[in-house]
Amino acid sequence: MFCYNSSESIENMGLRGPKQLASRGLLISTAYPIYEEFWALAQGGRRGVLQKESDESRTVFRGANIPAEPDTIIALLESKTATEVREISRNSSWMAKQPFSPLTRCLPLLAEQFQDAKREKKFPNSDRRSSVAKKFWFLACALAGAQYGVSPRRAVNIIGPGKPEEIFGQPEWRSSLAKRKPKTARRKD
Repeated sequence: MFCYNSSESIENMGLRGPKQLASRGLLISTAYPIYEEFWALAQGGRRGVLQKESDESRTVFRGANIPAEPDTIIALLESKTATEVREISRNSSWMAKQPFSPLTRCLPLLAEQFQDAKREKKFPNSDRRSSVAKKFWFLACALAGAQYGVSPRRAVNIIGPGKPEEIFGQPEWRSSLAKRKPKTARRKD
């Protein structure tokens, strides 16, 4: 995992301030797996799991049903400190079964940034059901930005408005193709 090094900040200075460390595409491609992991933690489902075989001492990657842990999500959203976030992550059986998931890898390391994101003015504080996806997307964007040394607000601003389903639903190349007029075949007489 890439982590921002503050000693490199002098090298990253441009004429009008620091150079952008992360592009929109990079942040979106980092945030979307984290967003999917939040939903998997909340809803459960069939996932790949590392299991040790009984007859041999090797580890195998197999598909298994992993139950949802909504209590873990609620505890993460209600946590007040970074140590609480690390403790919740450590005690989560879902995260223990998913050691290579993007959420499992980045959440304990970026617990302070996770708390900063929850304190942001733009963080959706509503308890409505429709706000759950918005909270997950905001936190995923903030964690993706934190991996590249970008503040939560800056990461959300770089990614821009929109729901992940809208962003990934119709790729830019597909929308540009839809705007073109189809070529008509010429008739030979």
